[in-house]
Amino acid sequence: MDTPRTERGLKRRQALLDAATDIFSTEGYTGTTLDMIIARAGGSRRSLYQYFGDKDGLFSAVMQHHVGTMMAELEATGVEHLPASEGLHRLSSTFVKLMLSPLYLELYRQLIGLAPTFPTLAEQIYEAGPTQVLEKLHDYLQWLVDRGELPSHRLTRHTARQFLGMVKTDFQICALLAPHKLPDAEAIDAHVRNCITVLLDNR
Repeated sequence: MDTPRTERGLKRRQALLDAATDIFSTEGYTGTTLDMIIARAGGSRRSLYQYFGDKDGLFSAVMQHHVGTMMAELEATGVEHLPASEGLHRLSSTFVKLMLSPLYLELYRQLIGLAPTFPTLAEQIYEAGPTQVLEKLHDYLQWLVDRGELPSHRLTRHTARQFLGMVKTDFQICALLAPHKLPDAEAIDAHVRNCITVLLDNR
């Protein structure tokens, strides 16, 4: 698989990724054909094979692209130098918003269903997504410890995981299985703020 070296090539590759994202998310992996993607994106089968190898490679590229985009949005929150309440709220609310967005929900649904078929990809996405979210949160909590906003004894290896699990609660599974029961944005924000209070009030 080749990486495009020209602006035209990069645009053609992105068009294929965008078309594949749309079609995979609506038709599923099995229901998607390369002809459907090429018809949507334009270009040729040769270009698709050149950039992605085959349908499996394209599916992998779609997943990796969007987990990278998600992590970039979390990085862009710029919480590194914010006080505890503000930083935790910005990071947590951005995470929940991304987790519950229709596109990421559908891609998550697809990946869970196909994990046995793509075990290497599933592990790569886990390492590039959830693992990195935990690392970013842990780094921020360490910065709060260094500033004296969180006592060092509270920052164990499990603190970030426990806090993220508390923030995430059952929102994702609810959105996937019973979306009509998902709390509204105001209630979700209140939940996030309450989780922050629980963490910081136990200082």
